[in-house]
Amino acid sequence: MNDFNLPPERIARLHQLLDEVLRVNQQFNLTAVREPEAAWTKHVLDSLQGLKTSLFEEHKSVIDVGSGAGFPGLALAIARPELKIRLLDATRKKCDFMQSVAEQLGLNAKTINERAEDVGPNVVWRERFDIGIARAVGSLSEVCELVLPLVKVGGHAVLWRGSFAVEEARQSRNAIRKLGGKPDVTTTPYRLPDSPMTYHLVVIEKTARTPKTYPRRVGIPKSKPLD
Repeated sequence: MNDFNLPPERIARLHQLLDEVLRVNQQFNLTAVREPEAAWTKHVLDSLQGLKTSLFEEHKSVIDVGSGAGFPGLALAIARPELKIRLLDATRKKCDFMQSVAEQLGLNAKTINERAEDVGPNVVWRERFDIGIARAVGSLSEVCELVLPLVKVGGHAVLWRGSFAVEEARQSRNAIRKLGGKPDVTTTPYRLPDSPMTYHLVVIEKTARTPKTYPRRVGIPKSKPLD
């Protein structure tokens, strides 16, 4: 935790967040990682890797697409309380859980219970946010189609990806360009404790407005990723 230079009270709140996730997880499946030490590494430490980009500063607006149990959104809300964070998830129970925790811990975070494909075209949310984030499973092209329409021009998408992120980014250059992103993305590798795997943060600058045709209807970004 010293790598992130967080004061003790914020570290304590991160532990509170994880304790609540694991407690509720016994009744409602929030995460497949159930052992506390592994969950701390996989969820909390992984989420905080975003701080190494130096983008999560000041009073920026952030949308976490597919928040699930609240990672990375709630962890970043604790680490950087000046951020204004929206947690987007299609599952009502997960949104209720995240909103409850946000209120309990006094975080500047609120939920949106919608599908990303439906939120992207909504003028209330479209191209409103400084940063769009996602730790989603799926192709990079699919995730970009869900995240980039919500990011304002001049903002960034920050995506948590696995071992093949550099190749994914190369293959997704045209899709990123179609969505208004700069095709030359930044991929930063990192390792987590006791894991042999190399993960990456992919940072995409939004340089142009996303055409109104994106995102496409529910299910299409997944079944027919942009090329």
